[in-house]
Amino acid sequence: MEDLLEGIPSQEGNGAGLLAATVSASAAKAAKPMTALDKTTASAKRWLDDEALVRSEKTARLKAAREDRDKGDYR
Repeated sequence: MEDLLEGIPSQEGNGAGLLAATVSASAAKAAKPMTALDKTTASAKRWLDDEALVRSEKTARLKAAREDRDKGDYR
């Protein structure tokens, strides 16, 4: 059996015990539910961030293409 387990790295874990909660029960109850306005605001921010990322990638791609074009000696 040891020769089968030789190449396998040792495992770390909780030994099949229960995992500790990451948020206390009182903190979970104290958290306010998101309002419709909060959801809309979060969605709009996410959309604007995505658009900004796409725009910056496009700008970088176009800048690189211009630099490549300008490096060439066109007659």
